[in-house]
Amino acid sequence: MINGWINLNKPKGFSSAYCLNVIKSKFKKIKIGHAGTLDPLAEGVLPIALGEATKAVSLIHLQLKSYLFEIEWGSETDTLDLEGKVINTNDVCPDKKQIQNILKKFIGHQMQMPPKFSAVKINGKRSYELARNNLEFDMEERKVFIKNIRLLKHENNKSLFYIKCGTGTYIRSLARDIAKAFGGFTHITKLVRTRYGNFKIKNANTLEKLIEKEKSEDFLKYVLDIHSALIHIPSIKLNDQRINLIKNGMMVSLVNEFGKVSLDNIYTQALEKPLALGYLKSGFFYPRRVFN
Repeated sequence: MINGWINLNKPKGFSSAYCLNVIKSKFKKIKIGHAGTLDPLAEGVLPIALGEATKAVSLIHLQLKSYLFEIEWGSETDTLDLEGKVINTNDVCPDKKQIQNILKKFIGHQMQMPPKFSAVKINGKRSYELARNNLEFDMEERKVFIKNIRLLKHENNKSLFYIKCGTGTYIRSLARDIAKAFGGFTHITKLVRTRYGNFKIKNANTLEKLIEKEKSEDFLKYVLDIHSALIHIPSIKLNDQRINLIKNGMMVSLVNEFGKVSLDNIYTQALEKPLALGYLKSGFFYPRRVFN
């Protein structure tokens, strides 16, 4: 069994699902998943969960992501990136100072309208499926968080940005809204996820490097332990009878260690390995997912 994470540098031009299936083909008996889908046009960090690590995928979404993205002024496509057809054009292209000033408006919590070509579900269907079939439907705004955004470069009708944001933030929508603030149009020409929580692009492995390894034992050196994705969550190591109780899905007292506090997320460890993910309520630990 292989349990842990692979820090994949997803190449441009391939879907996240395709990359997942390539790795899955090497380990057909191991459960596999990924955190944070990237569009085919996008590239960069894509955390891949193997085995028991798949139980922690939902907790990865609590962490911030960082991106580099480039936009081209003057035209908007139906997909808000290079893959779509042009639907709006004009000559609006603000200068560097104007862009820097408007970015302050996008810092913090705010409501954002997702792109119609996205994975958002509308009555059980992905919105991109409805959009591709030219079906009419309404999208709902969602609350997103942007910690920081900076203009890195602005020339030849193109602007390059760095952003650090929370889960659910659509960079394509942000590009659209930045242009809208000036009465203009843009679309994404480049999108690179440089960091997702503790996973960084400088440590990511290319798909080519991973698939050229024929034996699972060769593959192991690329696998990070389950802890590596959980550094943002409080944890505690146990070495008593509470371990067996948790293994059986039972709640245990951690009042002596934490007091009568409540926490939405915490994980327990035993023998230097993850034991269970769960939450604290008045000092009692309730397991949600128990690791095998």
